[in-house]
Amino acid sequence: QCYQSSSKCSLCDSFYNVFFSFIKFSSLLNNMRSLFTIMLFFSILFSTDYQLENSKVTYYGDHYLHKWEGSTGDIRGDVQYDENKKQYNCSVVIPISTFSSGNDSRDSNMLIYCKAFDFPNITFESKSIQVNTNTLDIKGTIEFAGKRKEIKTVAQLKTLEDDQFSIEGEFGIMLSEFDIERPSLLFVKMEDLVLIKYSIQGVKNE
Repeated sequence: QCYQSSSKCSLCDSFYNVFFSFIKFSSLLNNMRSLFTIMLFFSILFSTDYQLENSKVTYYGDHYLHKWEGSTGDIRGDVQYDENKKQYNCSVVIPISTFSSGNDSRDSNMLIYCKAFDFPNITFESKSIQVNTNTLDIKGTIEFAGKRKEIKTVAQLKTLEDDQFSIEGEFGIMLSEFDIERPSLLFVKMEDLVLIKYSIQGVKNE
């Protein structure tokens, strides 16, 4: 009976050792996968420059009577690696006139409210891009209607291949911070906060 009890204990000890070894191995494997993803992203972007193609930016307007959105696919820019600063740089230019909400009258009024005739483009210049496992922490400056403001956004890494990558994310802006007069309907102005969603694809320069 003592022998059987001792055998069971040894068997239990062996089981727990194998179990915890498996847990440690799984944790190590996950860490290696995360490290591999980050190294792959760095190695791909380090070796080349990318032009932005097949991208989309959408804004979401809100009034208590209705909501609407406008999108554009006319997004110009690139992603480069600065050897001196050891960091990635991203620049984006979007002509305001290319946004379409499906309502020509609303789109024409937007050009007036957003001062597009004096400042025809929305631009973004990154200040820092931190690469994580499946996300990018992006900080930069957006210039809109002649005003500049720093923003932060977290982009989800959707695709990572040898010749291209794609990210998606969102951030909000306050129209008042850009001195933009908000249009009114029935004496009530639209909401100050405008949500911006983006889907960006970078294609390697040949």
